[in-house]
Amino acid sequence: MSSTTPGSDPAQGSVPAPGPAPVQRSRTARIALWLSIGMLVAAALLGGFFIIVGDQANVAGRAWLTMLLVGVFAGTVLLDTTIADGPNRWYLAASTIVNVVLVAIGLMKVWNGWLQPADTADPGVWAAQIGRFIAVVILLRLALLLTQLYGLHFVARAKKTATRISGIVTLIFVWATALVLSIPSAFPEPDWPDWWWRTAGATSLIAVVAAVIPLILRAFEPKEPRPAQPAYGQPGYGQPGYGQQPPVQPGYGQPGYGQPGYGQPPVQPGYGQPPAQPGYPAPPAPPGYGQPATPPPPPPPGYAQPTPPPPVPGQQQSTPPPPPAPGQQPPAPQPPA
Repeated sequence: MSSTTPGSDPAQGSVPAPGPAPVQRSRTARIALWLSIGMLVAAALLGGFFIIVGDQANVAGRAWLTMLLVGVFAGTVLLDTTIADGPNRWYLAASTIVNVVLVAIGLMKVWNGWLQPADTADPGVWAAQIGRFIAVVILLRLALLLTQLYGLHFVARAKKTATRISGIVTLIFVWATALVLSIPSAFPEPDWPDWWWRTAGATSLIAVVAAVIPLILRAFEPKEPRPAQPAYGQPGYGQPGYGQQPPVQPGYGQPGYGQPGYGQPPVQPGYGQPPAQPGYPAPPAPPGYGQPATPPPPPPPGYAQPTPPPPVPGQQQSTPPPPPAPGQQPPAPQPPA
């Protein structure tokens, strides 16, 4: 007679127990996922459109640059997902949005999109376009990195209000500088006025100064007191954990040696002493290893004592006189009869 588990098929074997439920992704991770997929689809459609109706100069090179751009974007998103569970939960969505903007700018420069130079077949124009695109990538990614560092250490974990306010002001001017400098590089065709570049210089200077202020405030914040180390002669000095060796175990002749718990077996009483002969008193054992220091009890009366000689016939036994009382003179000895 065979027994089967309820709910299992004997022909297929027992059904394995269900494992733990998979961890659901956060809303930020889902937004980043759909943005990445949408950007890849848009890049493919935009590339196909410009191949058909756009400038046909160096089409193969543009196609390879498009594939390289999309591959770098996918690799960056995969790297960002590894730190999505860190202290900055917003970083994955923010990084994905920045990457989408960079891919869009890169596609416009590769395929001679909106507000780009007209003479795209000139090698100098290509070099200038690639240099401007690299400048935009550095500016936006650097602003995102400063946001990640300053937002965590000087805004979220700030101990003083002044440190938090200076951190927020720093992030505002950092992003203002990144945008003011990135927009002319992304769209170089218009003639940008002089006041635009003056604004870019002013925001850059303020951002640099504002980035130093939280560091100074953080350096002068009161530090947490450290636990004092015990000095020589104080309680706790020499204990394990303060760089000292553990206490020495008691050795031979010291109190505690031979007791259970110190690595020595218990000593049996009388170990190593010769047994006493029958009919004779046991000699006192000298105080030694494993022997008590108290002498043995005296033998009982009459045990192993010398017996008096037998009386001689015809001789009167004399009884010894009793001992004199205290304070009396002893009687004089009498001559024998």
